[in-house]
Amino acid sequence: MTREKKQVLTVKNIRNVNMENILQSILRKRETTRSVLSKENNISLMTVKHVVDDLIEAKILVEKNSCNSDVGRNPKVLEIAENYGNIVCVNLTSKDEISFLIYDIYENLLKEQSMLLHQDRPYREELAAAIAAIQAELKTIPSLTVGVAVFVPSAYDASVDLVNYDLIPEFKELHIRSLFEEKFEINNILILHDVFAAARSEYDSLNPKMESQFYFYCGYGVGGFFIHKDEAVAGARNMAGEVGKMLVSMDGREAAYATLEEFVSISAVKQKMKEAGMEGSFDELLIQYQAGDKRAGEIFDPVLNTICRVLYNLLWVYNPTRIVIDSCKSDYSQVITEHFEQFMESMKNDAIPIHVEARTAKYDEYHMMRGCFYMARNAWIEGIADSI
Repeated sequence: MTREKKQVLTVKNIRNVNMENILQSILRKRETTRSVLSKENNISLMTVKHVVDDLIEAKILVEKNSCNSDVGRNPKVLEIAENYGNIVCVNLTSKDEISFLIYDIYENLLKEQSMLLHQDRPYREELAAAIAAIQAELKTIPSLTVGVAVFVPSAYDASVDLVNYDLIPEFKELHIRSLFEEKFEINNILILHDVFAAARSEYDSLNPKMESQFYFYCGYGVGGFFIHKDEAVAGARNMAGEVGKMLVSMDGREAAYATLEEFVSISAVKQKMKEAGMEGSFDELLIQYQAGDKRAGEIFDPVLNTICRVLYNLLWVYNPTRIVIDSCKSDYSQVITEHFEQFMESMKNDAIPIHVEARTAKYDEYHMMRGCFYMARNAWIEGIADSI
């Protein structure tokens, strides 16, 4: 668990916090007055004046007469300069497609596109084509790009600018941050592990800032992420939460060990269907399992039991307030949640019982990408405060 650090207050970081809060207030309201900023952020009008004057001089803010007053003198209002801006969110979590969203800084969706990948072409060529498509769309938008958030399917090591390439082998030696910095010519490039972005979105949705959450994802990949008191626990090299890499034993023999992902992912279940000579899709098998089909149970029961044991062990490691269970197949996450709740009920008579709230994820992949938008926008605001 991360140790909470007490921030050493200085004139510089107090000013930065005030500037960030003022910019966030203006983004929420679109336009506002100095007096409202003072009250909303519990700071003096003189402090607001100093911060606002610096932002106007830097051409981040503009001040103009309000058009909303019916009587008397129109007050001056502040707003972000109209040339700011847009934020691009790029989804690189699939082997089959690349998608992107372009928002303005007020979270209005401007553009959206998905591109199926040609399996006979190298991945890097397909990525280059996707970047070119994004750049073409940006030329039609009359505002500056202030951030790019790239959504990747595994852990990202910022020190070497590399993504774990277990799901997409072509990520090996691909320096994604450097590539996007070169193509978009901005520094605010975020490379975000999809599990972290999803966990953050789920955690923020209920605003439980003094609680803790373990997010477990089981789709074509398997991963997890722990957040405690609003602090994400990423580990020394941002590898914490890679529960899909945990070794599990199929029958107790050393030779039978496999990673959790190789046993419980959707791909693993489909492989078990193939080995059993079963026809149909994963979705059809899941429906059969829910209806009590015996052959479907022979496939799913060992998978679900393994997941439950892993989650139960994680409770003793992290002791979270809640576990959020997610999947690209919502019915799969629902079945896992129900099975885990039954498992926890069977364990309630332990000498030292452990308790946790378990629920399925609230948001889909689209909302996770919105979470990436917020992180990129916050990074842009922090960058402004640091540079002025």
